[in-house]
Amino acid sequence: MKQGIFELSSTPQYDIGKRYAIDERVFRYGKIYGVDALGGRAVANLATPEEVTTATVASAIGAITVTITVVAAAGLAANELKGGYLCYKKTRYYRHRIKSHPAAANGATCVLTLETAIVGHAVAIGDTLIAHYNTWARVGFGATYGSGVSFVGWPFGDIAVDQYTWLQTWGPVNGAPAIFFGDNPNLRAVWFASDGSLTTFAVGQGVESYQPAGFWLPCNWYSAALNAMEDGGHLFCLQIAP
Repeated sequence: MKQGIFELSSTPQYDIGKRYAIDERVFRYGKIYGVDALGGRAVANLATPEEVTTATVASAIGAITVTITVVAAAGLAANELKGGYLCYKKTRYYRHRIKSHPAAANGATCVLTLETAIVGHAVAIGDTLIAHYNTWARVGFGATYGSGVSFVGWPFGDIAVDQYTWLQTWGPVNGAPAIFFGDNPNLRAVWFASDGSLTTFAVGQGVESYQPAGFWLPCNWYSAALNAMEDGGHLFCLQIAP
């Protein structure tokens, strides 16, 4: 591998969002953006807002490009939307993964090349198009942005802004501070708290507003010694993206 799962790089070694599976674990390649990642907490998708724009050129069925007007105030860097999704509605709902695009300034037109051809309905001039950023292109410590973030990966420790890293998205992982089970070891499921740390809930505690994270793997009946352990030694099964 050009970059191991526990290595950092200041330059990208793989495409953002690249999937890597090893044994039971799955990783996605991402870039820390905006706010440093913190060990023991999941990183959130901080890409906001998406590009809500219109088609400036008609794209027929079978075409693999669409032309949009850039609305981002800072414009778009080359391939900034690569790996994201172009979404639109034409009776049915369509979404195409974005393969590439050139740099373009705010208000300028930009040709997006798609990974799959347009099918079903052609795109007409003036159609509303929504271009979503790659899920793993802008990730970081979510609590700084307040509520309303979704968690997309687990870093292997503290990671500074602009570093490229593998983020675990599925399978056994450690690094989460111990949650105190008290005398109820049957609380197996875990959710992400607002800062990306893990939390447990009993039935009826409002868990529906939290993003599911996975479940504990060890057999943890009540133990004062175990509950005192806060070194991140617990294993849990992460369940974000298989």
